[in-house]
Amino acid sequence: MALAFPDYSIPWLAFVAVLPLLIAISRSPTAWHSLFLGWISQTIAWLMMVPWVLRVMSHYGGLPYITSVLLFIALAMVLGLYGGAFALIVHRIRPADSLGRWLVVPLAWASIEYARTYLLTGFPWNLIAAALVDYTSFIQFDRVAGPYLIGAMTVAPAAVAAWLIVGRPEGIRRLLVVSAVMILTFLWWATGLVASKLITRPTGTRGIAAALLQPNISQEVRWNESNLMEIYQRMMMMTRQAFDRGASIVIWPESSVPLSFSSTEFFRQSIETLSHDHAADIILGSVAEDSVQTNRIWNAAFLVSNGRTVGRYDKIHLVPFGEYVPLRKMLFFARKLVHAVGEFDFGTHDTPLAGKFRYGPAICYEIVFPQIARTQVRNGAEVLVTITNDDWFRGGSAPRQHLNQARLRAVEDDRYLLRAATTGISAFVDPAGEILREIPMGQAGTIFADFHPKSTITPYVRFGDWFAWVAVIATLAAMIWRR
Repeated sequence: MALAFPDYSIPWLAFVAVLPLLIAISRSPTAWHSLFLGWISQTIAWLMMVPWVLRVMSHYGGLPYITSVLLFIALAMVLGLYGGAFALIVHRIRPADSLGRWLVVPLAWASIEYARTYLLTGFPWNLIAAALVDYTSFIQFDRVAGPYLIGAMTVAPAAVAAWLIVGRPEGIRRLLVVSAVMILTFLWWATGLVASKLITRPTGTRGIAAALLQPNISQEVRWNESNLMEIYQRMMMMTRQAFDRGASIVIWPESSVPLSFSSTEFFRQSIETLSHDHAADIILGSVAEDSVQTNRIWNAAFLVSNGRTVGRYDKIHLVPFGEYVPLRKMLFFARKLVHAVGEFDFGTHDTPLAGKFRYGPAICYEIVFPQIARTQVRNGAEVLVTITNDDWFRGGSAPRQHLNQARLRAVEDDRYLLRAATTGISAFVDPAGEILREIPMGQAGTIFADFHPKSTITPYVRFGDWFAWVAVIATLAAMIWRR
């Protein structure tokens, strides 16, 4: 499972990753034994997939390294419980030699991924669909029912293979099923290939020029107050250069300048003047403060259009232990980390920022939640914009994993995705999920993205997580009706 994701990036393994686990569960004598198999397998997978958590806790959180290691292992063990729940469901279904019951297994996987999106504050990181983003043809069904359908379709071949190994069907039955799987997989690929070719940029017309800035400013530089004016001047220079090259929209990364846009007068006026002089839109991330209750702050994205600040989006889904601490009083063993983490307020308005176009914003971690981008598009967003700071994870697999999940949002919502990151990876993604341009991690530069605003509505945008609910209901029914 872990090898299917960056930094290993062997996507085809996603199709067979759960096969050994399914065979082991089918031979498991008890429910507890099955639960343990699922838990230990996914615990190990998480230990391999998110080792970058260690750097965040020890280097930036200030925890002793051994404490960080213990907390990291604890996190993996908690996430492993989803694997245990999946194994327990499969054991309860007891597919044995029944093909029909084996076909419920992919639905059980989709149900668990859907649960992971919401339970324990929600952590839909590395849903199995994200492993396939480089297989453009296979992810186009994402626009039908979101990543949960892709997850079920990805696990289905492993479930059928488990039926062949465990059930040992013979003769024409085996031949018919194998042929059906091969035909359906070919149709999945072929329809996705056709869709990806149809979903291309219009030819013969130049799109809207947006500039995505990547200043490559590290956390250590940002936290040193003596660098404040240098950072500000660098961002202003990059913005002017973007306008000189014909951009009408400039997007800054998340909180690239360590100043409050809402309360720092010269900062706000200089941006508004620049926007007015070029009749342009500027989207930038900054901390927003309440003018009355100064202890209330938000992680926000501001839109300055034609010289006026016309909109503000406050981050709705904050990073647990990064932007707020759940169960703060109970976490006495991580007191230093708890003390270091600020307490941001949650945003409540998921409406687009309206300037030259209607921008659907997502700040950093939010982009991994399919529901946030979908709501923005339902509310009229014509292009998706995500601003982020992935320098926390420098040298690890997180920036690429983060970008791959953002690419799924472009497919689901049939929108261009404009991604500006402080140190990388900034990218311009088309509605088929393909990266048209990117700036690697650790480099400074500007992406000029000629995008086209869109107003199409995909089935996923219209109907939402309908497949996930079908999977949940079918899985519960199979667990109840065992005979």
